[in-house]
Amino acid sequence: MDGVGFLVVRTGALAAVVAVALGGCSAIPQLPEMYRGDWEPVVLERVAPQAPHRVAFQFNKPVEVVQVLFDPEVTVESTHWADGMLQIETEEPLRAGAEYWVDAILRDDSGNMASILVSFYGINPRLPEVIINEFVCRGSGNNPDFAELRVLEAGNLGGMTLYNGSPSHWTTRVIMPEMEVQADDYVIVHFRREFTPEEITETTDKAESGGLRSHPDAWDVWAPEDAGLPTTSGGLTLTAYPDGPLLDAVLWSDRSYDATSDRRGFGTVAQMNIFEEVVALGGWQIAGAYVVPDDGVDPSSSTATRSINRSSLGTDTDNREDWHITPTRGATPGTVNSDEVYVP
Repeated sequence: MDGVGFLVVRTGALAAVVAVALGGCSAIPQLPEMYRGDWEPVVLERVAPQAPHRVAFQFNKPVEVVQVLFDPEVTVESTHWADGMLQIETEEPLRAGAEYWVDAILRDDSGNMASILVSFYGINPRLPEVIINEFVCRGSGNNPDFAELRVLEAGNLGGMTLYNGSPSHWTTRVIMPEMEVQADDYVIVHFRREFTPEEITETTDKAESGGLRSHPDAWDVWAPEDAGLPTTSGGLTLTAYPDGPLLDAVLWSDRSYDATSDRRGFGTVAQMNIFEEVVALGGWQIAGAYVVPDDGVDPSSSTATRSINRSSLGTDTDNREDWHITPTRGATPGTVNSDEVYVP
């Protein structure tokens, strides 16, 4: 084994040490002291906007900032490590619901270097209480899929996010623009669209938008894709901002528990994952020890005009009993829900 060689590269500190033994197998040189130092890479674990002037970054160990840039441009007032996170304070407030990219170079206590490029959304200190109020998942050409939000108090919706699915398992998500709303306002989120010029996401004028199922007295918001809602099993999940705290949710499925199936009766693993995540986040109550399709609202009798909705009082106990299917032509996007119940 003449000519044994060792190449040790300290990627974090951009340092390299080469030790070469030209003798026999026993002539291995002692590794330098630097090799026995901290070689664990710096890893970003979470981004947490905390206030209009502050965003925090959770790493696997303490770091300091060598360089940091924001896009859109933001003036950094200070950076420091506190409460197990890197805190970055900005001079101007971060816009509610606006997306920011951070490009930073960091260094840990051992001199290991790392760079990150990550996005986050400005926190909104004026988020009102909002519930998912009504939806259609079996729409038609003239009466396409939608979800309606009911605003319970005045505030600003900037950054609030509605998932077609759950925060980790979604088909479409809609990030609300900054818009001032009042108690008893309604927001119609259109999940089916034709991409006509009339399909305008409204922020100042409720009557500005046209398009199918738009309403002149409600806020119309159009999803970025024409994806629709799942007809057999799915979920709608509302969070304070993308990947933020859960505010409300509804789950539905037309299937039943199957003890012989490794999916417990769910049609796909993806459907089961949505249910499990929403329940784990505290957004939905279940009857048993684990999630089954029967825990969701049964959409079987719903149609394009028989919507699935809460009562006009907005009862919200986070389970299937809060919801009912309206009679034919009972869907009311943009107005007070119908308390009539469809009877097959």
